[in-house]
Amino acid sequence: MGGTRDEAALARSGPVGGDVAACVRRFTEWTMIDGDLSCRYVWLNLPDPTGGTVRYTVPGTEIVRRVGPGDRIETVGEFRNGDAVDAMIARWRTAGGPVAGYDGAELRGIVGWAPEPLPLPIPRAEVERAFGDLAARLASASAGGEWAPVAAVFTDEVRVRDHVVGFVEGRHALSAYIRDGVRRSPFSRYRVRLRIIDGNRVSTVLRAEGPSGGLDVNVVLHYAGGRRWSYVEVVYNPQEVVRPRA
Repeated sequence: MGGTRDEAALARSGPVGGDVAACVRRFTEWTMIDGDLSCRYVWLNLPDPTGGTVRYTVPGTEIVRRVGPGDRIETVGEFRNGDAVDAMIARWRTAGGPVAGYDGAELRGIVGWAPEPLPLPIPRAEVERAFGDLAARLASASAGGEWAPVAAVFTDEVRVRDHVVGFVEGRHALSAYIRDGVRRSPFSRYRVRLRIIDGNRVSTVLRAEGPSGGLDVNVVLHYAGGRRWSYVEVVYNPQEVVRPRA
């Protein structure tokens, strides 16, 4: 797990266009492969126009499916905070923009942004059962509005990274995060579209649906054993959320 396995077959151009595209350097922090599905964690980096150490970087995830023979792939989804990308580009242009002749190959992700899964030798079948339990609790909460059973399957020290809301730690904070998120969200139903399992890391795409439409959200989970999860990362683009008119 981790690394950049099969990176040549999965290589794709960045989603940023215009004069910025030529300056973007992509760094893949990890790649998951589960059958025909792959998920990878990609940082979009821009070089510091002043030659200093200011970071212009935004993380996100990309999920692809291998189709047919050879290395042909199709995109399942790209998940990245569009507001953060726009803000990064604006700051970068204000600082000077493109840097002639600068390669930027050394640019990576932010150290400590997210932990690695616990290196526990847990059978895949156990991870599958634990995720099935979580998915069932999520479906029940969506139908009945009771979200406490969802928070109950996370560890007391769980860490939560939401690419829009921010970072929280602890199951009490997770419960508040879920409660506040449900209250603010224009969506009322959540269902699992797909899941990728690689060791103790799970990547799942949730379809959030409501009266005004739907949104795909990528949720990355770390399994900690004992039907508990120790980390959850929520990746989506807030620019794709359509809120109902008042």
